[in-house]
Amino acid sequence: MGTLRGPAAALAACAVMSACGVSQDNDQATTTSPAAAEETINPWDLPIEQRPALFDPCAEIPIEAVEQGVGGPVAVSDLLARHRPGELMTCGWQNREVHVTSVSTWKSREDFLSDRNFVIRNEEYEVSGRPGLRLVETGDNSDSTCIQLFFTGRGTVWVKLDLVGGLSEFRGHRFSEACGALDQAIGPIMMHLPQEDF
Repeated sequence: MGTLRGPAAALAACAVMSACGVSQDNDQATTTSPAAAEETINPWDLPIEQRPALFDPCAEIPIEAVEQGVGGPVAVSDLLARHRPGELMTCGWQNREVHVTSVSTWKSREDFLSDRNFVIRNEEYEVSGRPGLRLVETGDNSDSTCIQLFFTGRGTVWVKLDLVGGLSEFRGHRFSEACGALDQAIGPIMMHLPQEDF
């Protein structure tokens, strides 16, 4: 087999060096990886006006997921809906046993931890392998409310379950505890929530 000489050898060497990411300027090897080119930006570090759009639970959680979670039909509640883009997005569903509400906001984890309207049950409560903040409303002595929070790239997203009947029924069982009911109901909803946690 013959060897390459002259211009052909120089051309071949140049092609190999270019493919390997070798710089011709200073003879030092440099490589560029796609991961280095795409630096992940934490949206929580950006000013509010530069953050992504808040998660919209009314548009992004299908009613069928809520019905599957609670084990029966629900109706969308106009009373539980609030749409203030960039500030607060709320959607709610209800039946005779429960109200399920999903909210997105840019309120931070630290703000929720210091908010006296809530009692922290667990700062790292896992749902479907995702850690989040589990809390209840202050003054809820009947265990009728429970909230799970996730801090995502599209805001803080919460899912709240309220037991509304006097007997705290859930799926036909009386005297249910709201956090236990939320654990049962949230599964089908999880796949529709923003997936990246911060």
